[in-house]
This record gives sequence, C-alpha cells and structure tokens, in this order.
Amino acid sequence: MSIQGQAVPAGDARATDVLMRISGVTKRYGGVVAIDNLDLSVYAGETLGIIGPNGAGKSTLVGLLGGAVTPTTGTIHLDGRDVTALPAADRARQGIGRTYQIPRPFPDMTVEENLLVAIFSASPSLRYSQARSDCRGILERTGLADAAGRPARALPLLRRKRLEMARALALRPKLLMLDEVGAGLIDSEISELIELIHSLTGEIKSILIVEHVMRVVKECCARLAVLNFGRLLLEGTTAQVLASDDVAAVYLGTKHGAAKGGPAAQAKTEVAPLSQPDPPKDQARAIAQVVATASSAAADTPLVELRDVSAGYGLARVLSGVTLTIKPGQAIAVLGTNGAGKTTLANVLNGTVKPTAGQLLISGQDVTGWPSHRLSKLGLAQCMEGRRIFVELSVEENLRIAARDVPVAIQRERLDIVYGLFPILAERRHGPGMALSGGQQQMLAIGRALMSRPRLIVFDEISLGLAPLIVDQLYATLHELRAAGLTMLIVEQDVDRALDLADHVHVLEQGRIALSGAPQKIRSDPRLRHLYVGEAD
Repeated sequence: MSIQGQAVPAGDARATDVLMRISGVTKRYGGVVAIDNLDLSVYAGETLGIIGPNGAGKSTLVGLLGGAVTPTTGTIHLDGRDVTALPAADRARQGIGRTYQIPRPFPDMTVEENLLVAIFSASPSLRYSQARSDCRGILERTGLADAAGRPARALPLLRRKRLEMARALALRPKLLMLDEVGAGLIDSEISELIELIHSLTGEIKSILIVEHVMRVVKECCARLAVLNFGRLLLEGTTAQVLASDDVAAVYLGTKHGAAKGGPAAQAKTEVAPLSQPDPPKDQARAIAQVVATASSAAADTPLVELRDVSAGYGLARVLSGVTLTIKPGQAIAVLGTNGAGKTTLANVLNGTVKPTAGQLLISGQDVTGWPSHRLSKLGLAQCMEGRRIFVELSVEENLRIAARDVPVAIQRERLDIVYGLFPILAERRHGPGMALSGGQQQMLAIGRALMSRPRLIVFDEISLGLAPLIVDQLYATLHELRAAGLTMLIVEQDVDRALDLADHVHVLEQGRIALSGAPQKIRSDPRLRHLYVGEAD
C-alpha cells in the first residue's frame, strides 16, 4: 500500500504496463488549489476507484483527465503519449471516454441518434451502414436495444446512465471514466449497474470509477486511490484502503486511536469532544438580539417537522421517507457521505426543492411546496454550500440585503453584533465580497443569515474547502450562537465538529436515515464508520 503519493517501486512489473500516467499535476483556481502536485498511474487491465470526501478534488481530476479542465502544472500521458495540451474532443479520439454524474444526452434525439453522434465523432468517414451495425451492437451490449427509437428524454434514470455508458463505449475507449454512476439509484438498479461494469472489464483496457456509493467501489474496484484536499492520501487494494484508519479519519473528520488497540481497531468510531468555553455574558446578551427564540410555552412545540419526505431532481431520487423534528433551541446534525442527500434535505427546508411526497411543517403549519421567499418570512435562513455571497456587492451591502425590511436603526444594531462576531468583516465592510478569502466569505454568509434574526439557520457544509484553523473559528462562533438559543440544523461531512455541537444526530445513507440518536450514542456506534467507508450493518 502506498501512502501520501509514493510511487510504485521501479522494480514492480506493473511499471511497464501503465495506460495513463499523471505526473506532478496541479490545478489552481485563483488562490484555491483543487489538485495539488498529484502523481498517479492507471494500469492496463485494472479497474481503479477514486474516492474521497466532498471537496477532495475528484470532479476536478476527472475534468483534467478528460480534457475539460487544463492543469496549471504537470503532465498527463496516455499510452505513452503526452496529451496534456489536447482538448477534450481530441482526447476522446485518443481513447478517453467518460460519463457524467448527471446524464447529458441530447434529449430530443432518439437513443440511436445519440449513439450515432458519438460513433461519427470518433469515425467521421465510417459508412452509415457500418455505423448502424456498430450502434445496434452497443445498444444490445448495454441493454438499450428495445429503446433505440425512443427519445432520450423518455428514459428513466438508470437507462439514461446506460446511454451515457453506451455513448462512451461508442468512442472505443482505452480508458473509460465513470463519474458517480451510482448517484440517485436504488439498490436493485445499482446491482444492474455493477453487472454492466463487470461485463465491460474484458473489453476495455482500463476503467476508472469516481464514486461515493461504497457498494460500487467494493464490488468493482481492485485498487483504490484516496484524495483529500487535492492530494493523494493513500492508494492500495480496496480491502487495505477501506480498512485504513487514515481513510476513516478523512471521511469522519477525526483521527482514530487504533495504534494503542483502541476502539478504532475494532471498527468503532470514538471522537473526543472539543472543549468550547461559553462566551462572555455581555457578548451572549448581544448575540441574543439577532436570535429569535421561542417562548417557554412554545419550547416543546416542534419548530420544523419533516414527515416521510421524499425528494429529488428530475428522475434522480435523492431523499426517501425522511422524518425528523427540530425543536426551538436545538442543534440538529445531519451527517453522511457525499451524495447521501444532505444538501437536498437542506434545499427542501429552504424551498428550492419541492418534496415529491410527505410534508414539511413549520410550527405546526403545513408549508409543503412553499417557495423560498415565503419560508424566509417564517424565520428560516440558510448558509448554503459554497457560500453564495454577492461578490460584486460590498461586505456591508451583502449584510444589509438580508435585513432590508427592517428600520435602519435596527439594521445598524444587527451590523454591530455581526461585526463583533467577525471583526474582519468590519475592517472590510466597504470592500467587495469577491476580495474576501474563502473563510471570510463563509463568515459573511453566516453574518448575512443572522441579519434576518432567524428562528432557524441551516448551516450547509460550512467547513467545505477551508483550512482547519478557519473551521475552528467558525465552529467557535456556532457554539456561541447555540449558547444564545439559536435553533440550527448542521449539515456536515466533518463528523467530529458536528457531533460536538449537536443535541441530536441523524446520519443519511442513500437518502434514508440510517442512524439517529444522541451524539455520544452515535460516537460509539460501529455502524458510523461503515456508513462512511463501507456498508451499514
């Protein structure tokens, strides 16, 4: 097993059997390093899995290999040829095929026409009769022959994913990259997909699978590479990697104590709570002015209820039968791997995703299907994944926009409180949002949510892509807000921090609640680790 990017030894027989070699590849977006000096090889005849937490750089890597993204530094070789400078279309002709997490067919073309486009893009001079014959063969191969004349938009999600694979196969790829093929599928559909992947292994030189559904990883990949913050953390056999405490720590946001024979060695997850001092009384009183708290009479009445809620995007089913309750003053954590349904749940609460089944209630009122602006007026606010600030507005304009309906004097009071929480925002109040660092933008997003004096804030992945020191500061602020009585839902991948903050925890797996309970109960439950780097018991 190789750790932290160590290369395969020169004497290894596989060193001469490399199909793709990634050497010193870095990709920067301004000050953000998405891929950091990555060295990785894909060997002929293997199915390699790429895993890692949300924000690890997996999608950027697929874009770099497929040619949609250009590396800042480094080289990419395919079958001994340097393809670093080749655009995506030329790389496809050189033998790199890929699918997308969300299928992208030409919706008004038939299935056969979609496939013919791919065939002729690879072989423009091919006779039409031969192209039709090749097309029929691929459709039979991928289980789509009966749908050849149907428009692509009429296909259900699994068959659209099959069409994605069929189009990639039409390029006659040497390397087939499958990006999150298990996303949105139920168990029976995943079984069909795994069977299809297995059937391709003898026809394609190498397959690379980027995936968060661990069943696909375990059943299809002989070798895994783990990315974290754009770097290669570890690579080795699938069994070795999934048994690694370092990998579990990356997913869970903590280190495990296996070295001393602790519970980690027994596949348990025990996380020592972080100590957070209470804020000074004067500061707590000030913070309370931007937190809407319930009266004692209403304290036991649920503020938010989800009753058997299902939701998704088009044909993709993401949430299935989720039920949870949030009472005033509670901090509820929703955990789970990338793709488990956490952000979709947050979007149901903010009104940007409408449930396909079930109910959303606020203080007992059925608000299922209400738009975001109406839910906002009921006191719901959200710090969205990716911050989503207005980059061309000043810091203070970003803050004031959330309190535009209140008198200027009250706006001023709330601004003073936010600036007290985040002094750097006061220093930069007149500067544009785009000039802030990622951590400062996250502070601005939290401050903006507070400006509306909300009854509930949904914090969606506020640690994503930030340095640990910045995340420490943000979570210290959340502890202060919790002490002031703010009701909050924390949607997180960083298990350690979320468990330390929450009163109650729900862990999602494939859109369903797989674990629920008090933080200490979840900490000591061995199934937590399995949910992140394996299957739930």
